[in-house]
Amino acid sequence: MTMKKQTTRLLGLTLLAGSVLWSSATFAHCDSLDGPVIEDARKALTDNRIDPVLKWVKPADAQQLTATFRDTLKVRELNGDAQALADRYFFETLVRLHRAAEGAPYDGLKPAGSASAAAKAADKALAAGNANALAEKLGQKVTEFVKNSFQASHRGLKAEDVIAGREFVANYVQYVHSVEAIHDIVAGNHDGH
Repeated sequence: MTMKKQTTRLLGLTLLAGSVLWSSATFAHCDSLDGPVIEDARKALTDNRIDPVLKWVKPADAQQLTATFRDTLKVRELNGDAQALADRYFFETLVRLHRAAEGAPYDGLKPAGSASAAAKAADKALAAGNANALAEKLGQKVTEFVKNSFQASHRGLKAEDVIAGREFVANYVQYVHSVEAIHDIVAGNHDGH
């Protein structure tokens, strides 16, 4: 298996783990003011070069983002308030286009520090150049999650009344769908984000 495929699978599993295992109110960190998308956007504005952010959008959206970038650079020169407003407009446009490329809705920029524990752990592993600790933690969390979901489903397997039966179905659906999602990710049957 190539390193790219391993990384893609690990990141996919990290994303799944973030949604299933680390209960965090926020999941995506591409819309966070301290996330990698905005970090690259700040660099683009500082360096007066759009190249650092074009990777975050589809080729079809590059022209729109480039036009927004040019407008932002012009408005930034007016004064400090205009610069702050222009920067925010650029960030919002970039994140909106990026989220659309992921097939996800855009619901505004999130405050710094709002990234999920899973996203932070994935970034930390990338920065360290080593995914061993992350993979080990994910393995433990996935094992714990599957066992707990199994137990919750198994307890209600022979439920005879409607209320207990509905509880079983809710647990069963979560259990089976989670196992399917984990399997699809590790088997490479996923579409990225």
